[in-house]
Amino acid sequence: MSIPSQFLVYTNTDGVIQRLPVKLSKKIELANWAATLFDTDTSYTEAEVNRIIGQYIEDFALIRRMLVTLGQLERDAYGYQYRKAANQEIPA
Repeated sequence: MSIPSQFLVYTNTDGVIQRLPVKLSKKIELANWAATLFDTDTSYTEAEVNRIIGQYIEDFALIRRMLVTLGQLERDAYGYQYRKAANQEIPA
């Protein structure tokens, strides 16, 4: 999967998003895209979530937290397991 073209301006020479957009609406748009990296029927550890997001976005922790806050990823009470919420997309 490739990074959407509107975010290419934020990438480094390796093609990883190195700096995040300033506008919250753009960050939400980026989080919506990052949510597509996960399968609905799969359970992920925090390390797996970090690795998947980190392939594309350097600040994977912020995007992971945004996905949880926006309800796109569900985290168990202990923070060990993450699952993609069914059909969740927050408008940008």
